[in-house]
Amino acid sequence: MQDQIIKIVLPRDEHLDEQSARLLTAKLQLPVAGSPVAVLMDVTNVASVSRAARAVFGSLTTVCAWALLGQTPVDRILAHFILGGDFKSGPAGYFTSETEAITWLKEHAYVH
Repeated sequence: MQDQIIKIVLPRDEHLDEQSARLLTAKLQLPVAGSPVAVLMDVTNVASVSRAARAVFGSLTTVCAWALLGQTPVDRILAHFILGGDFKSGPAGYFTSETEAITWLKEHAYVH
């Protein structure tokens, strides 16, 4: 697999709907050299995520692992809502440290 981790920063104080999720994940539909990618998704201070947006993230088969990053208790709840979807692409976890999230992705997605 390509040694690749893609970072997505969700828009602060915004409500993420299906259309927004599709725009954010468009580049994940065609990964580099046909290899799956690992995703570090920063959910810090996002206002909300719709069920339809969660389904978009969960349906991506081009992602081999997800690490969701946040700072507050509300971020944790939102991340667990997202992770509660039907993720078909592999392991997923929540982190408050970007360094720990990247280390975890490297271990679980075999990226460097």
